[in-house]
Amino acid sequence: MEKVQNHSGAGISIELIISNIKSTRDLLVKNLLNDQGIPAFLENYFETFVISPVKKEFLRRDLKELQNSNLDLVHYAALIRQMKDESNYTPDPANCLFSEECIKIFRKYGF
Repeated sequence: MEKVQNHSGAGISIELIISNIKSTRDLLVKNLLNDQGIPAFLENYFETFVISPVKKEFLRRDLKELQNSNLDLVHYAALIRQMKDESNYTPDPANCLFSEECIKIFRKYGF
């Protein structure tokens, strides 16, 4: 396990940072999977107000797959490095990296 010393002398666990980022991402995806999550995301990021039930089900499937997948360490490398440098274990859920990962899924369906 890689550890980096912070100013107080305590080690920073990269594995814990990655785990916390994944937990945050999974919680955000879980919120998208509720009844109003996908429509709200579409409205906010794509100015789309209507979605077919078929597209919604495909999006739900892909979002569940994302939730059950490992974290893309390349995608989150900058956040991991920032959290390590700041000795911070709690990612900001508003970080654009989280929404970017979901936007890729939505774009796959023409949004």
